[in-house]
Amino acid sequence: MDDDGDLEGGEATTKNVFSNYFCSVKKGSSHPGDIAEAASLGAVKLPYTSYPLWDALPEDLVGSGKLSCLQLEGILHACTMHQKLLPGTGERAGFFIGDGAGVGKGRQIAGTIIDNYVRGRRKHVWVSISTDLHLDATRDFRDLGCHINIINNCQSLDKETRTFGLSKDYQEGVLFMTYSTLTSCSKGRSRIEQVIDWVGGASWSGVLVFDECHKAKNFAKDTGGTKMAAAVIELQQRLPQARVLYCSATGVSEVGNMAYMSRMGLWGPGTAFQDFEAFLDSMKKRGVSFMELLAMEMKAEGKYVARGLSFKDAEFMEVEAPLEKGQAAIYDDAVKLWKQLRRRLEYAEPMMPPVSSSTTAPSSAAGGGVSAGTAGTAAGGASSGGSSSKDVWRAYWAVQQRFFKLLCVSMKVLLVVSEAKEALAKGQSVVIGLQSTGEAAADAMNLSPGEVLPAFVSPTKEMLHRFVHVHFPTVVHHVEDGNPDLDGGDSSVAGSREVPELVQMKEELHEAIEAMQLPPNFLDHIIDELGGPAQVAEMTGRKGRVIRGSRGKLTYELRARPETADMDSLNVRERDAFMSGRKLVAIISDAASTGISLHASHTVKNQRRRIHMTVELPWSADKAIQQLGRTHRSNQVTGPIYKLISTRVGGEKRFAAAVARRLQSMGALTRGDRRAASGVDLSASNMDTPLGRKSLRRMYDAIVLESESLPPGVKMEDVYCDHPDAELFKCDDVSLTARHIARLHVQLREYCDLMGVGLSTNGKSKDTVVDDSSSRGRKSGGDGES
Repeated sequence: MDDDGDLEGGEATTKNVFSNYFCSVKKGSSHPGDIAEAASLGAVKLPYTSYPLWDALPEDLVGSGKLSCLQLEGILHACTMHQKLLPGTGERAGFFIGDGAGVGKGRQIAGTIIDNYVRGRRKHVWVSISTDLHLDATRDFRDLGCHINIINNCQSLDKETRTFGLSKDYQEGVLFMTYSTLTSCSKGRSRIEQVIDWVGGASWSGVLVFDECHKAKNFAKDTGGTKMAAAVIELQQRLPQARVLYCSATGVSEVGNMAYMSRMGLWGPGTAFQDFEAFLDSMKKRGVSFMELLAMEMKAEGKYVARGLSFKDAEFMEVEAPLEKGQAAIYDDAVKLWKQLRRRLEYAEPMMPPVSSSTTAPSSAAGGGVSAGTAGTAAGGASSGGSSSKDVWRAYWAVQQRFFKLLCVSMKVLLVVSEAKEALAKGQSVVIGLQSTGEAAADAMNLSPGEVLPAFVSPTKEMLHRFVHVHFPTVVHHVEDGNPDLDGGDSSVAGSREVPELVQMKEELHEAIEAMQLPPNFLDHIIDELGGPAQVAEMTGRKGRVIRGSRGKLTYELRARPETADMDSLNVRERDAFMSGRKLVAIISDAASTGISLHASHTVKNQRRRIHMTVELPWSADKAIQQLGRTHRSNQVTGPIYKLISTRVGGEKRFAAAVARRLQSMGALTRGDRRAASGVDLSASNMDTPLGRKSLRRMYDAIVLESESLPPGVKMEDVYCDHPDAELFKCDDVSLTARHIARLHVQLREYCDLMGVGLSTNGKSKDTVVDDSSSRGRKSGGDGES
């Protein structure tokens, strides 16, 4: 019996995802804006606390409304939790502020530090993601009437260090630093050592803030994971008495990313789990429902708050960008080229070494490119040694995934421009959300400022050129053991020779790539269509761009001088231009998706309603939430209209489904309800569900058994035509033996995996299969079949 329906149906039993938040603190002003929390968390109350917060905070700070009752509540429970020590380790307990946009995490951090400063703890550390946010941190303190010195990063300590030590003004205050600085070194000494020395050693008990703490995810015990995660964990271990404050609306996108939260008391001596690995294993076995219970338990114990601005004033729309006839042809041509490239690599594979003789980073071809002028240098390559077959195929699939992802984004430009112009005509402002910029292609071409170009740079074309240039092998190196070592390097090396047939293949691939009509850089294209840099505020991390001059010529220019204060503050100036109304369109990338406010605030001149178009979904759910939060904050005149732009390409649908699944997981962890991650209902996009998997199994069975229930328009010969083992499917008696059926299952599962990950099937067939799978997934809910 199949109980998948029960698993899915459980979500429908409670329709109220959010409920109005009722604050337990009566002092302070009411919070500006409608605040809500997940209904499941609303069923749990924060514990009573007798912490004497009002003894430390000045009366005018509480009574004047500079801190709302909601913010005072967060400060009160953070200070209460910091009074406790974890059992077994003796480390001081931490507190997690998981509030979403509009609650004021910065004010709560400042208030917590002020309470400790008044009580005699004069040194504190605030770790965040960008030096630009130092201005926001300073503003939060100044708005509260506090003039504590906010030291801007460790570099300021370097400058103020004299022969006899630090200057007096830098011996106390708040050290504001970034995660990247925390992982770096200066003069042969790690920044972690510098921070520990500045605070006074392991006995220090000031406030240690990890703002936007989701940057510390991806820790792995065996490999160490990211440097940021390892540095955050090390700093907590070496400062056991620090009052740790975790702050992020997206602190955990998945339970596996919680390793840095060692002060929450969820694992370790005196708990139910010996270590994080045991905690993680248990959580994964129990699933999303247990994560929801975990969030509720953390709130009940006073470790955690997760309030957020209500989405009742916001609107959500899913807009589908149809593939024009020319775009479908470009997509299909790209698919054919990738298949051709795969066949050529398979031909050369027997001559590749099993293990690379030198390390070749597969990602080197992922975002870069080579200019068309070097495209024909077929024998050239970046590798100094031979690339193994494993390295080449790893790079192949990684680049293919990025290629089709960027191609899908480029194909949305026409719709995005049309929607933006319509919004501007209605008196609205537009925010366009991207993740990447395609700058790597321009970097690889070594463009100079002022250089005139015949057309916009195509990131997808340069990406293909780069992959072939670096990874397609043409040279055999004869090594001592007698095995040939094939790579794309220099044939002038002693004991090596070019393979003429492979050289010709490489030249033909470059020629085929150059002949393709691939779309231009989507970011440059959007800016150009919407009036150029004078009309569009760009908040990204790229150094240069291609613009259209007054005479219509396309020219490469620097956005700001590299390695200067101009580059650091450029995004801030662009934000001010948008908020003041001098520019009515803003484009943000991953680099500007955290900590920046673009909402229709009562305090700015540009109070037009925001139309926020998400054109490119990020890889991680937490980045998706961060970007959506830029236009929906407290004290706003109107809520935004969110438009999630997608194409009908099945691979992108699958990608969106993966993000939707992570959003649900994150909602369960950080909001206590899997549906409450962002206020956006993406459940329809999540195909990775019990019903979705059942639907996929049925499709496999239909194909293997040549059932009449194949999707409309799908023919067996079309499915098999490009399969490496197409001959296998032509056997008359293939369905008669279990052995053949089992083999077909394996082959088709692999084939479907490649279609989903690589996006590389033609646009028409992908639409048909995805539409049918989606409808079958919905229909499966009521039939009860297994």
